[in-house]
Amino acid sequence: MSLDPHVTAELAVEAGQSLADLDLFALGRRAAAARDQALGRRGSFVRARQLLADGSWRGPRDAAESYVEEADLEALGGLDRARRAGVNALMAPRVSAAARAAAEAGLRVAVRVPFALDESDAVRLARLAEIDAASFPVWGALPAPSGEPYGLDTLRLFALCRLSLPRVPHLLADVGALGPRLAQMAFGFGADELFAPIVAERALRLGANAHNPSLTRKEAATLIRGAGLAPAERLSDGSVEEVTS
Repeated sequence: MSLDPHVTAELAVEAGQSLADLDLFALGRRAAAARDQALGRRGSFVRARQLLADGSWRGPRDAAESYVEEADLEALGGLDRARRAGVNALMAPRVSAAARAAAEAGLRVAVRVPFALDESDAVRLARLAEIDAASFPVWGALPAPSGEPYGLDTLRLFALCRLSLPRVPHLLADVGALGPRLAQMAFGFGADELFAPIVAERALRLGANAHNPSLTRKEAATLIRGAGLAPAERLSDGSVEEVTS
């Protein structure tokens, strides 16, 4: 479900203000309200596996979602071969012909939104306008920092994404790129889904494992619940199931 663009405009702008005129916390309030109106006060996660360029899989066999990075399609022999292997989602670095073909073939398409520290809102809004103008349905947007993500700057970008992309229903927080705490904070600025490997067990984040982005199902639910939202798991048919434990 996507939010009516007129509703988004009402939430985003008051008294002739543009998004760039709003401070971080005003943006955050409006972004969270837009998310809640579109999806309810719910945050989700999904057990996913990734088809790699060499044809092998990373992730559980019984995953609800099977995705491929657009950059790996050529090595795999193209989109049709990836689909025959079981892929049902594409991660795209931009609005592209491959992303359009994937959407037309019925795949969920998530587009990464690159951003760097000290970029202006105008630059970011122009980038988001390209996604909003896509001629095919974009299922989700995934902010992708260039270099280290800085907290307040990252949260502002999340809010801009939610408010500038009324036709894109989902805003994903990448635990690997942001870390679990910043990903959790993104739910207060419009995010609605964690993007992370969901595993049965995870070793302690110590030493070489310090930056492991994997989360157990319980950890994912705890992060979402800690952000003030009801945790839910997205299933293979696209529906969501509330997590109560």
